[in-house]
Amino acid sequence: MASISYAHKPLTPFRRALARFSLSELAKYTKLTLGMWIGFGVPYACGYPEAAVALSGSAMLTLALGSSISAARGYFYKRVMSNLVAMPIGTLLIWLTAPHLWLGVILLPLVIFTIVRIRPSVFQMTSVTVPMTLVLYTGEHIPLLEQRLIGVVLGMLLGFIIQQIAFPPDHGFWANTLVNDGNAQAEALLSEVATKTLDRAKLKSATAALRVSSSNLKQAHDLLKSDLEQSWVSAHLKRNRDRVPLFSCYHELFDSIVGFLETLDTFNAQYEALDAQWKDAYRRGLARLLDVHRQLATQADLRVERPGLLVEPLTREELHALVESLPATGVFTSVYLGHLTGYGILLRRLTAMHTEHLRKA
Repeated sequence: MASISYAHKPLTPFRRALARFSLSELAKYTKLTLGMWIGFGVPYACGYPEAAVALSGSAMLTLALGSSISAARGYFYKRVMSNLVAMPIGTLLIWLTAPHLWLGVILLPLVIFTIVRIRPSVFQMTSVTVPMTLVLYTGEHIPLLEQRLIGVVLGMLLGFIIQQIAFPPDHGFWANTLVNDGNAQAEALLSEVATKTLDRAKLKSATAALRVSSSNLKQAHDLLKSDLEQSWVSAHLKRNRDRVPLFSCYHELFDSIVGFLETLDTFNAQYEALDAQWKDAYRRGLARLLDVHRQLATQADLRVERPGLLVEPLTREELHALVESLPATGVFTSVYLGHLTGYGILLRRLTAMHTEHLRKA
């Protein structure tokens, strides 16, 4: 694993605004507009008005259905293959069965869907059906077939290029933002638990908000990971390549905290009934882990440049001693101790990621 203690310098205000814009609905509308203008304007200006509509439409489809670079590429491949296979083969069937159009109609879906069944990963089913229908209309009109194929191939390629170059969605920036937000939410809630100031009336809504942050972080992580598999990786993706494992671990951490808070809400009466001394020791252990969490959250925040950690904020031995000091004497002491232990283990994993530079020194 590459060092992720510090992946890049903080973004300038302009690049931060650009990254935020790339994730907005306005950026999608801008790219769709560019797809229509360029897709229609270029062939129209070159004297091919018949292909202009198909080309601009295909470009916009790529942008509308491809919410990320990897999704746009996947849709591009499948739709192009669906048209390049379905239209020539369908046209050939119409020729061979002419003038009996009804025979071609019977054979067309049988042949095309057999091919799709052989390689389903290559074809887009919704894209296969459209050229099959168009074949019945075009028949032996080769110019119409050519316009369709050229419009689809070049239009899809144009849409992919626009998605790759014009405001590509910066999922790494999104993931970093969600890490910061999730840490702030988790720290606030756990701090209230550790200091006995938890407002149970707001616990459900606050826990739900943290779950949303965690789910969004998983989505951002998955999108970033998929985009990094491209043959050509944009600069905004390279900035966060080394932080992919970190995003995954923070998602696990937030999910673990959500589980703990939901348990605390559901079995609060059982928690309050536990031995007072055990609960005091439990809260002290939670406060110690929360202090570690704060140090790691500060290190994970890339909005401000700061040096790497000089020592591990949580060692394996300290975590072991903390857990051993809280003997589980019943069902609910075991449940709550399990949550605390899971929290500590995930903090240990994050500690190892944030202090990898110490082991390489």
